[in-house]
Amino acid sequence: MKGSPAQPGPETLIVTGHPNHELAILGMVQRLHPHLVVVTDGGHPERVADSRRVFQNLGLSDRVRFLDFPEADLYRALVERDSPALLGLAAEIRTVLDAVEPREILCESVEFYNPLHDLTLPLATAAARHRPGVAMLEFPLIAEIPDSGGRFRVQRPPVSRESAAETFELTPEELTAKRAAAAQSYPSLRRQMGELLDGISSEHASRELYLRAASELPEPGVEHALRYEERGQSLQKEGVVERVITFRDHFLPAIDALERFS
Repeated sequence: MKGSPAQPGPETLIVTGHPNHELAILGMVQRLHPHLVVVTDGGHPERVADSRRVFQNLGLSDRVRFLDFPEADLYRALVERDSPALLGLAAEIRTVLDAVEPREILCESVEFYNPLHDLTLPLATAAARHRPGVAMLEFPLIAEIPDSGGRFRVQRPPVSRESAAETFELTPEELTAKRAAAAQSYPSLRRQMGELLDGISSEHASRELYLRAASELPEPGVEHALRYEERGQSLQKEGVVERVITFRDHFLPAIDALERFS
């Protein structure tokens, strides 16, 4: 189909912001055996250990690079507009990219649920800037639906982009393995999001969607609520955090810095 994205294959490089995000596209990971980069430590060594175990069971240990950037340090880099930290991450991703020479890079979409999720695609785009032939793809992870009373769109794009999405259909065996992993292989993730994971039907889980990466950032509040700002403000009121990461004052300056990476 004209305008449709490249199809992920074994030469794809998947870049995720946190360990455990591979669960959203585990059918793809099972079948294709791609290369992967995991940017942060997810805030806890157990999350890294869970993902390492899953990748080992899939025979992918030698195709995964954990950058292990502390989640707290990346939040700090955003708040303090620490451009060198972000550019250093882009350089590390570029090192992997140059080593594996992928045809496509697949990252999670910008959805305003978590700023570290949203940084992944800009980081990878900056890393691949010297390789204009590499196709940039994205997959939806999770977003809060505006004015919905706290309902979430899980692993599906917003309505405006549904027609542009391509579907990766899992075999029954791949689906069974994915469902088993969701139930048993990610205990740290289940403590955070077990109810949400259990609410994903087999029909939903069997269809993994991806799209050509958007050329422009979406606007918060249009089809995705700006959840991380609201959550940060609540935590600030509770005394849990001192400073709140905002889209305008912190995320956009990070994007500007990455756009200057060459």
